[in-house]
Amino acid sequence: MDELNDTQPVEVEGQPYEGDLSDLVPEPGEVEAAPSGEVFEQEAAPQPEPEPEPPVEHESFNALDAALGDLEELQHDGFWDKIDESHINDLPPTARRILHNFRVDRKLQQESHVKEMEELTRAIEEREQKLSGMENEFLKRQAEFANLIEDPEVQQLLAETEEELPDIFTEEGIQARIQRGIAKGMSAILEPMKKAADSQAQMSNYKEFVDQHPEMKDDGFKMDVLRLVQSRAEDGIPLSTQDAYQIVKARRVVAQQQARAAHEQRARQQSARRIGRAVQSGNPSNGEIPPEIKAKGAYAMSQWLAANPEAHKKIQQSFR
Repeated sequence: MDELNDTQPVEVEGQPYEGDLSDLVPEPGEVEAAPSGEVFEQEAAPQPEPEPEPPVEHESFNALDAALGDLEELQHDGFWDKIDESHINDLPPTARRILHNFRVDRKLQQESHVKEMEELTRAIEEREQKLSGMENEFLKRQAEFANLIEDPEVQQLLAETEEELPDIFTEEGIQARIQRGIAKGMSAILEPMKKAADSQAQMSNYKEFVDQHPEMKDDGFKMDVLRLVQSRAEDGIPLSTQDAYQIVKARRVVAQQQARAAHEQRARQQSARRIGRAVQSGNPSNGEIPPEIKAKGAYAMSQWLAANPEAHKKIQQSFR
């Protein structure tokens, strides 16, 4: 303990220091000044690297927009309709070059749009074909599953009456009733499914029929087919869509032929009436065929001569 208490005096700048030694301890954050003549190099803290500046986006310069300014409204001002070929010919070479490049740019844009639309249409058609194939495959699977109700064994179980089953107190009778209950449960599930599958099959067949016969895409033609099918059904004479289509198509062909024949007949009648009026308007006293009759041809002249025998005789005498 005595050795610990025996401390050496502390000197500060060559003089003994009798104050509190804690005063000689620097405060946190204070930097002790280096003695004169000595230089202490303090390592600099690493500075974070500056973040790279984002690249400056340069907007493309559009001379036309810059010169004319923004469009107030996207519509023509009527000046375009008044331009003719002389205005184009009077333009300076620079303006003609500008118009030429505008035409080229518009043509290229049109071709690009057409190509995009063709690709889009092709993609849609491929998608529709794929979906149609998936739908047909689903309907096929659904029909196959629903047709389980038509299985002869299932139908036999459903047709058996309680009296036809073995004694209920025997193992065979219990098993038979269990199987019949299962068959009834399957029937309750599969019967609606089978009806839906049959309806979907009919609709699919109808769509396929329409695709193969373009006339069915016409609303008027399709309504004629529908009315014929409904009228035959009301009369108790069912008619398929295919047969009704053939009948309606034949009726329309006959109607078109009759309309064409009637039109030709009316045209002939009108022509005959015009010739008759011309014949009556002629003056046969001088024995000359009127010029308007000559202009109509030999047939008109023969008709006029037949209607004017005196003029016919005079003409014949003139050739003797």
